[in-house]
Parts: sequence; structure tokens; C-alpha cells
Amino acid sequence: MMSRFKSAIEDYRFLKNREYPNKASLKLVGDRYRLTALERNCLFRGIIADSICQKRKEKLIGPESLAGCALGVDWYNVLITVESYLKGYPVFLSDDGVLRDAAGVHGSYRTSKVTEQARDAILKRIAGLELERLGLYLDSPISFSGKMADDLREQVFRLLSIPFDVEVMPSADYPLKSFNGVVASSDSAIMDRESIQKIFDLSRFILEHNFQFTARTLSHISLSG
Repeated sequence: MMSRFKSAIEDYRFLKNREYPNKASLKLVGDRYRLTALERNCLFRGIIADSICQKRKEKLIGPESLAGCALGVDWYNVLITVESYLKGYPVFLSDDGVLRDAAGVHGSYRTSKVTEQARDAILKRIAGLELERLGLYLDSPISFSGKMADDLREQVFRLLSIPFDVEVMPSADYPLKSFNGVVASSDSAIMDRESIQKIFDLSRFILEHNFQFTARTLSHISLSG
């Protein structure tokens, strides 16, 4: 099974690097190898053209570069990835060097029994980054975002002594695309914005430091179970 999926990865990457249409390429490869919906979603989120990867990797910075910086967080983007890992769903290192999940639940996200654990892990790690300012941005179409924002304000106020904003927006993309500082998001529309010069993979940082997680590429993860 894994050999079949690895072959699908190679074929899909070949088509991506030659700028074939995404949907048509995914359908062609998915049908050829009889991929499941989960496997197709992994390909779609994890395989990225080399030309795009290079530009994104140049923007990636580590936690040691965050001291004294402003950090803007695509809250649900980070939270869902951390929750996906805690639920046992596939989480993998994409071609561009950024951690992503295969959940595909952003628009239909609901809190779960691991939400509080994920939220607290994220905020406590952020508190240790010696930031100058913090911005947390939530998408209002997601149910109960107002309640989530209220909880975050309370927690951030308790944990941090720096200026911060917790805002609910029609789309978190809006403030993050023009954020004056470092952005924490794996959203391609944000990462590829020319105005964004520095990106921090907060999800990977949380999982590696809180849950003994080791990031692996799609070719080296298990999609069973």
C-alpha cells in the first residue's frame, strides 16, 4: 500500500513541477492509484511545486529569531493541526518545509475533547517566546469563534505581559496578509504574499516541544488506521 502511495507522490509531484492544473492532476493520479479521499487530501496539501517551495523556505525562521518580534497567528490553522495530531490523524511535513494536517475540516471545525489541551499547549509555548507583541486572528464563519476569542483573551491576559490582540474576522487572511511582523500560518495564500517576509511554523514547534513529535514527509508517514 505504501509503495502505491509513494508512486502516487512521485507522479503528482512530476505534474505539479510542470504546472499541470491541480484538480486535473489530482484526479488523474488519484484515479490511477485508486487513492482514498484521505490520501488525495494529503497529496493536495503536501506536494508543492519546487519553484514555490524555494520561495517559502526562504521565509521560514526558527524560534530563536522571534525574540523582540511581533507574531501574528492564524489561530484555527494552527489549532486544527495540533488537534489533528492529538486525535491521531496524519500530520506531515509538506514539500515547502511546513507542517500540515490532512483533516480538511477548517470550514466545519467544531471544538472537541482535545481542544483545551491544544489551546493551552499553544499559548504556553507562545508565552515563552519573548515576543514584543502578539496577534491572534480567528475566522468568524467558524461556529462559536466569539466564545473561543473570549477564552483566548482571558488566557493570554493571564499568561503574557505584552500587548496583544485577539480578533474575530470574516477571514484571518485579511489582517495576516498585511501583518507587520512574523506570521504563523501554513495557508498558501498568506505564505505567498510578497509583503510577508518571515514565517514561523508554530504548529511544528508546539508538537515537537510538547509531544515528542518528529516531523516526517508524506513518503514516511503511515496513513493506516
